[in-house]
Amino acid sequence: MNIYVTSAINGLKEKLNGYVALLKYRYTNLCVKAELASLLPVTVTADKAYNLEDVAQVALPDDYRLAIYPKLPDYLQPIIEGIADAHPEFKLEIVQQKNSNDPRDKHLLYTMPEVDKDRHDLLEKLTKTFYEECNAEMDKQLALHTAGLPELAGKMEAEDIEEIKDALREADNEYHDKAKELKQEKLIEIEEAYMRYVAANEGQEPAEGEIDFTKGMRLGLTEE
Repeated sequence: MNIYVTSAINGLKEKLNGYVALLKYRYTNLCVKAELASLLPVTVTADKAYNLEDVAQVALPDDYRLAIYPKLPDYLQPIIEGIADAHPEFKLEIVQQKNSNDPRDKHLLYTMPEVDKDRHDLLEKLTKTFYEECNAEMDKQLALHTAGLPELAGKMEAEDIEEIKDALREADNEYHDKAKELKQEKLIEIEEAYMRYVAANEGQEPAEGEIDFTKGMRLGLTEE
């Protein structure tokens, strides 16, 4: 394959892969099930700013809960504040080890919020919006990478230019398919969680929203 063709394809794929990775990250932070990656935006401010992994160990007791074990008792409150800033929708329980009053035996247990009708609709809307934004950015990259091809007329054979165009379109389609697959997986996850909520609350009046789930999610789609 022509060196220019290979370079053009690799350059486009690198950009598209970045947007698909960001889409996956944003979906991870639309929390339905517990995800370790949802804690990546958390900043813990104690004597200085830390990543959560620097001051705590994290575990997944089950599909819907995150357990946080501070490495020092003094980190407990800063961790609570950091997680509340990134994910105010998480439900917190401070757990004390049985038969102990030692603050070193406390850990934090976070439960993912139930997906009631309001949250279902919000998550579904955001899932589709993030997908559309990702597609739009990838379309821009394809346009940028094909914009200079007419200048190659006279410098390359026509069939070589067509080969580049076809390869770029193929790469673009590949990453659009990946983004679509992520969207479908997230929508299924949201729907299953909503059905779980409905089954558990059949016959009960839906509770009024206790929190604005749109606040605190660091999900901006930006290109450095």
